[in-house]
Amino acid sequence: MRVRELIFGAIATALLVAYLVLGARFYATVGPVTAATPTPTVPRATNVPTTRVPGTIAFALRGEIFVMRDGAYRAQTSEGRNQQPALSSDGRQLLFVRSETIDGRRTADEQTTSARLGYSTVVAKQSGGGAETILLDGLRAKVPSGYHQVSWYLAPALAPDGRRLAFLEDDGGGAADLVLLDLATKRRTVYSNGADLADVAWSPDGKTIATTSYNTDLAGILIWNADRPGTATRVKTPADADAYRPSFSPDGRWIVYTLRHDGRNDLHAFEIVTSRDIALTDDGRSWNAVFSPDGGWIAFDRSEDGNVDLYAMELGTILTGGAAKGPIKLTKGEGVDGGSRPAWAR
Repeated sequence: MRVRELIFGAIATALLVAYLVLGARFYATVGPVTAATPTPTVPRATNVPTTRVPGTIAFALRGEIFVMRDGAYRAQTSEGRNQQPALSSDGRQLLFVRSETIDGRRTADEQTTSARLGYSTVVAKQSGGGAETILLDGLRAKVPSGYHQVSWYLAPALAPDGRRLAFLEDDGGGAADLVLLDLATKRRTVYSNGADLADVAWSPDGKTIATTSYNTDLAGILIWNADRPGTATRVKTPADADAYRPSFSPDGRWIVYTLRHDGRNDLHAFEIVTSRDIALTDDGRSWNAVFSPDGGWIAFDRSEDGNVDLYAMELGTILTGGAAKGPIKLTKGEGVDGGSRPAWAR
């Protein structure tokens, strides 16, 4: 079974495999690769100080979801089984994926055996803390026979107006398909059939959705028409390289994504109208970028000496032919989950 976006980089596997259920399930094939280092300690302080950047950033660190704002970050979960954070456009609502298991039964090679069945839920709460609400429960049916119906619900992304939830669904049949849920009516619309997708991101106008596609030899970026299920266009990124983890700029002009070539991962920006492609980093160890709400920064993951940290970089004039400013490290070597893209909102 798949859904690679949960543990997208082998970095995340090396750092987190000892305790993340998701890591054991979804090993990535196109993420950065580094040597393993001793497992860092999860920060326990109420507010861990950091460099102040604008807005609210949510990120995953060793199975927990952290929220960064006003020059500090703090944990919003405590189970050690949480990944893939997302934020509403105003930064008030936090969504994430939590892995779960249940004892059950399965049939393999005409033999019925006991099995520990995995699934995931999509959880919502206020980004400042508070009670949790389950938006999607991967335990779809619990039955006395033990043949429970389970699914992996992944990569949640709220539409800019907050009315629709886009996500991926893997029911164990060998596909990770794009689905939209109307949060008011609970109507579900399936946008793909038998696809192998990851990394859901909305355009700021709510008209399109970007995903990574693994349905070809090289990973690529698809842009889906949110009003026409089944309609998608592949972005023409540089050839002979994997393009993954797309995210839109606030004005909708650009997609920032990760380009993997010859084992190196760097951040690129693709201008949608002109197809102009700009390299934002050249260190070979950067991935998972998202734009800031004002479009002036990106947040991303970078590996250093086998450890992953969250960074921010002011773009300066790099999108108009100039240069970006130097990156700033936001976390303190605790072991950010390189398999989960951060989220940045107001």
